[in-house]
Amino acid sequence: MRRLLLAALFVAIGLLAIACADGDTREEAPVLAPPASDTPVFLALGDSIAAGEGASDPAATGFIPLVAEALRERFGEGVTLASLAVPGHTTQALIDEQLPTALDLLATGDVMLVAVVIGGNDLQQYAADPDCVTDPASPDCPLEDGLLEVESRLATILGALHEAAPETAIVVLAYPNLFSGTGHVYQRQAEIAFDLLDGVIVSVARRYDAVVADARRSFDGAGHELSHLRDPTPDAHPNDKGHRVIAEVVLEALGLLEER
Repeated sequence: MRRLLLAALFVAIGLLAIACADGDTREEAPVLAPPASDTPVFLALGDSIAAGEGASDPAATGFIPLVAEALRERFGEGVTLASLAVPGHTTQALIDEQLPTALDLLATGDVMLVAVVIGGNDLQQYAADPDCVTDPASPDCPLEDGLLEVESRLATILGALHEAAPETAIVVLAYPNLFSGTGHVYQRQAEIAFDLLDGVIVSVARRYDAVVADARRSFDGAGHELSHLRDPTPDAHPNDKGHRVIAEVVLEALGLLEER
């Protein structure tokens, strides 16, 4: 069972990479329609990356406020940002603490777009497992069980959001490997673990018609420029440049990058 799951995830990863290389995702990317509400809301859910951690000013140079700024440029200054993102949150924490408020906001009919960044913190527990540190794809690493749990909880999240507002666009971030190109001792392990996680994220996102913003290619070999991992006090979060790159990936996935 473990090998079948991991094989399926690697197939999903491979198909996504081919689609990105061929430009298929760009051709299929929807363009957000003008908001129907007079008080349109951009709703953000997720973890520290969604909350802007690593940015010099999370409220201005984090990728979520950068996307909000682009939405205002495109659709007018009336677009407001409602961010419920909390550093450290896992998929379960999002369900418990962010999702109820998100569903209330969706019920108003004002939300024009939902951004979701979640799942990375679900992997942290495996950093203390010697087998996972050696090889996250090893049969001796319990990552498979964790990925199955992430898949279930992410389906709960996206399913609830989609059911609450079927016509509201949802964009989900596939995590970049911030360690890529840094020479960090865990660079290879991070690449394996995040590719497996992203395989789950992409699969569930497509199940609920969510747009996938895949930032992996943009960070490939560039983690030393786009993160704080080479800083005197290393930190595995995007810097301002990294947040801007993620914002551009999101806008491109939504079909809005060239319209700015």
